[in-house]
Amino acid sequence: MLVIARRYGQLGNRLFLFAHLIAAAKHYGVALRNPCFAEYAHLFPRMSDDLWCRYEPDSNVKSSREKTASRHASPPSLAQRTRLMHAIEIGTKTLYLARLREHPFKIIRLSKHDECDLAGNEFESAARSGRVVLLQGWRFRSDAFLMQHWASIKDFFSLGVRDRNAVDESLATARRDCDVVVGVHIRRGDYANFMDGRYYFDDACYARWMHQVREQFPGRKINFLVCTHEAIDESSFKGLSVFRGPGSAIGDMYSLAETDVMLGPPSTFTGWASFIGQAPRIELQSAEKSVALPPHVQESILSGSIQGKGTVQIVGNRLVG
Repeated sequence: MLVIARRYGQLGNRLFLFAHLIAAAKHYGVALRNPCFAEYAHLFPRMSDDLWCRYEPDSNVKSSREKTASRHASPPSLAQRTRLMHAIEIGTKTLYLARLREHPFKIIRLSKHDECDLAGNEFESAARSGRVVLLQGWRFRSDAFLMQHWASIKDFFSLGVRDRNAVDESLATARRDCDVVVGVHIRRGDYANFMDGRYYFDDACYARWMHQVREQFPGRKINFLVCTHEAIDESSFKGLSVFRGPGSAIGDMYSLAETDVMLGPPSTFTGWASFIGQAPRIELQSAEKSVALPPHVQESILSGSIQGKGTVQIVGNRLVG
């Protein structure tokens, strides 16, 4: 069994860590527990009633677990989830510092800049050892496993009815009477201080980039789906056909996933949207840079060979800058 024993970052970061380890669990045929997904478990029906946020590669085991969970009077509260998360985090750290790293559990703890190759011999040996393996670190990675098991990951992280309906309604509105829908993630907030505000862009910057993208589809009607928690000056977007996302973090993320191409500053938020929807994204790196889509991407978008068909393998890295 693999157990994610420490939380890292917000929704996008935790989704990617969880997804990479789901892919590894699927590959090695072992169970996975992620009590450190506590704050976000309620967003996904596959784990909303499960205190441990379990992934079982064996469908028969999962079905049995779901039948048991269905008898619970109510889903776990956030307080219950948080207590378990803290207990796992503190317990694992205590064992590690006491140098009890092999017994009774196997502990793999990464420093800030370390990376663990999930396809490597060391991790495979731990996963197949038959022991409980406690994992602390963010860079547990295998892009190959991630893409190989993309369909299983997408299914596991499918939305509930309310959020799914909000996404569908948002996309239906944005797609009305247009040829291409471009998603735009405007992120400010914490980005005012992140890397000294390097990726903190004002409305005028986003509007300029949006005009540049529109000009690359001459003769086509382009609609923009803008997703943000920030207040925006609508006058900055004059001359652009702009629609707003659902407004919730999960609704905006999954709406961006279904656009034809998305723009946004470097973030696992759009990284996850790009991965789960297999839609290309452009990372906005500098206010001084222009946005240019490669010709083959423009052609693929217009032919419909990217959006919704998974023909481009995207694991969260930028397409162009």
